Amino acid sequence: MYKRKVAVTLLAASFLAMTSGTGTASAKDIPGFVNKVKVGGGSRTVSSGQVQEDNTDLSGCKSNAWLIGSAKWTLGAVSKTSIYVKTIQLTYRAGVDSTVAGQFMIRGNGGSVWSSRWTAAQIKGDGTNRSQTFTINKSVPLDGRSQIWFQSNVSMTRTGGAYDCGPDTSFTYRLQPVS
Repeated sequence: MYKRKVAVTLLAASFLAMTSGTGTASAKDIPGFVNKVKVGGGSRTVSSGQVQEDNTDLSGCKSNAWLIGSAKWTLGAVSKTSIYVKTIQLTYRAGVDSTVAGQFMIRGNGGSVWSSRWTAAQIKGDGTNRSQTFTINKSVPLDGRSQIWFQSNVSMTRTGGAYDCGPDTSFTYRLQPVS
């Protein structure tokens, strides 16, 4: 069994359940950040810390097989039962060429309320930041749970082959309302 290294530079959240709009996702979850946001109206911006997937020790992966991601949320009204998500900007940088695929805004019960594909092109393995902003403009219900989250599906290049270094991975960025 391979030893997995997952570096999280700030608060890590445990993964509850992960689904896309069509069923349970099969990607390995990389715990992201729980950004706590105060209940109230008005627009605000919330930034996550960085999350990293490090596959440098997996057989068949390159010695620089890593991917780092972060998120910047723009929010509207926040209540104990829902959070209005205007946009989310994802930023990635990679040591090897990587692919970012499906993007999902997930409500408290695990159901997808919005989805899209990453269209800003492949993440080149040159360490340069690549970003894309997604417009959500939805009130996302917590469904009696404490958090909602955004799931971003990614994969890394294997030496000389397709984008399959390690399992497909999902970075998750979470929001939790607080009084």
